Amino acid sequence: MSINRGHSFVFIGRLGLVTFVCLIGFVLAPGASGQTASTGADRNALQAQLDALEKEAASLDITVQQLQGQAKTLQNEIKILNDQIRQHQISIQRLALVIRQTDIDISHKAQSIAVLQGKIKKSQQELGEAMRQLATRDQNNLLQLILQHDSLSDFFMELNSLEALQGHVQDLLADLRTQKTEFEKDKADLEDFREGQQEAKSAQELEQRSIQQKKTERDRLLKVTQGQESKFQTLLKQKQGDIAAIRNQLFYLEKTGITAEDALKYAKLAASRTGIRAAFLLGILEVETGRQFENGQITVGSNLGTGNWKRDMYDCYINLGKRTTAEKQKAAFFKITSSLGFDPDKMPVSRAPNYGCGGAMGPAQFIPTTWLLFTDEVARLVGRSIANPWNVDDAFTASALFLADAGAKSQTKTKEIAAARTYISGNPNCPARGSARYACIAYANRVYQISQDIEKAL
Repeated sequence: MSINRGHSFVFIGRLGLVTFVCLIGFVLAPGASGQTASTGADRNALQAQLDALEKEAASLDITVQQLQGQAKTLQNEIKILNDQIRQHQISIQRLALVIRQTDIDISHKAQSIAVLQGKIKKSQQELGEAMRQLATRDQNNLLQLILQHDSLSDFFMELNSLEALQGHVQDLLADLRTQKTEFEKDKADLEDFREGQQEAKSAQELEQRSIQQKKTERDRLLKVTQGQESKFQTLLKQKQGDIAAIRNQLFYLEKTGITAEDALKYAKLAASRTGIRAAFLLGILEVETGRQFENGQITVGSNLGTGNWKRDMYDCYINLGKRTTAEKQKAAFFKITSSLGFDPDKMPVSRAPNYGCGGAMGPAQFIPTTWLLFTDEVARLVGRSIANPWNVDDAFTASALFLADAGAKSQTKTKEIAAARTYISGNPNCPARGSARYACIAYANRVYQISQDIEKAL
């Protein structure tokens, strides 16, 4: 016997029509289309400005490289300093533009989340109503249904209606699962946007400080040499091996409690073990410890550590909906502290910044899972049974290993910048877009420039 399903289609169709009308109402809401078009135009205008700055930055980079390859003269040195100042200014401009772009992305993503929340609430209400109807009908068994209807035709119509209601419940459940998945993805994207935004703002602060450093260096050079080449050459010889000149480049690193002398000592040891430049390793550690360390506020990047593994790492990831990451980092952290005989609750880690999570260990700021990738090789190289991320020698060696694996053993600018980008983002080319990309670029360029300044002093 065939069952007529016409009533089912009518029942579902009505609900589908209501949903369709609601969606149409949202899409055609006053101003929605215009706002999207305006947002796209704003992003395109910002991107055009970014592209122009990219070209200027690339041209300056070539000029600086050419000058650095020429004889060290006062005129060349002043030109290099002026070009480097302009490079930092361009970087700040780029970061400002990409921050504005990300503001647009954040706003758009927040609106998307709000719409999804509305859809989820509506679906939950529809599901609740459908479940109530289903519960009422399920109270009647098949025999009662037959007895309640005068004819078999009425009975089968009721049965079809019940089947349609059950199907609708299943559809609503499927929609809720899809909406929940989309909601979680949008939340993760929003968190990434905000984290990248914070990194970009921190990079801006460092770039501003770099400008002041270069201006001070340029003005001091002009004052000391009085514009005379002979005095510049004498000064050049005096600066070689000058620990004071090196200390001037390790502003943040020294704030973590590591003296310039110790930093240089352990950087040379780590570099000799792994085949990278000691100056490049110091550049990485200087920017890493200082990335978000300003005005006495320690957030991430300090081996002093003001964070706790549970609050700043585990609970932080849980709150972001990243339970798998939370459990992996916790397990790795407990494995490290247990092997060293340390109380995990007493071991300092980086505090969670405004966006993202903390939990990085020691002067090289390794997260627990990453440290475990290098611990055996570090122990072998330093001659200890167990490597300790809070030990300066071990931490420096682990960083050097990471950079060597990322290509820094070649000791070329291209490979070192790629290694620095990998160190911060896991990608030698940086993220493909957004503020995180330009923060990554600024980070790597800053690392390389500091390494060159330290190299001159070595």
